Amino acid sequence: MSHAGDLISAYLDGELTRPEIEQLKAHLSSCGRCAAEIQEVQLVRSAVRSLPMLELPAGLVPEADAEMVPLRRNKGFWVGAAAAVVALVIAVAALVTPSSPSIAIDELNSRYGARASLDPAFGPAKVVVPDLEGVLD
Repeated sequence: MSHAGDLISAYLDGELTRPEIEQLKAHLSSCGRCAAEIQEVQLVRSAVRSLPMLELPAGLVPEADAEMVPLRRNKGFWVGAAAAVVALVIAVAALVTPSSPSIAIDELNSRYGARASLDPAFGPAKVVVPDLEGVLD
C-alpha cells in the first residue's frame, strides 16, 4: 500500500472490511504521513459536526423548497409491540386468576347485617308523625 488516501474516509465511516482495517492499521503504524492525515481528517470532521445547524431562508435554494421530505421515526412499531405485551399479560392474568364465588343475598345479610346492628350509629329510623288532630277537624 503506497498511501491510504480514500481508505481513511472509508475507515472513519465504518465502511471497511476486517482485512482492510488490519491492512490500514499496519500501514498507519509505519507511515507518519498517513497517520497525520487521519488525525487531521478526524479533527476536521469533529469541527464540522460541532457547527450549529442553520435554517436557510425560503427561496434561497428553489429546488429544496419544492419538496420537503419529513424524517419519520418508526415509533409505531414499539408502541404496537408494547400494547401487544400488555394485552398478552392481561389475557394470561384473566386465564390464571380463579373466578370469585357468587354470594347469595342471605349470606350477605348474615355477614354484614350483624355488623350493622352492632354499630352505635345504626339504629331504628326516627319517623316524625305530624299531629293532624287539630288540622283535620
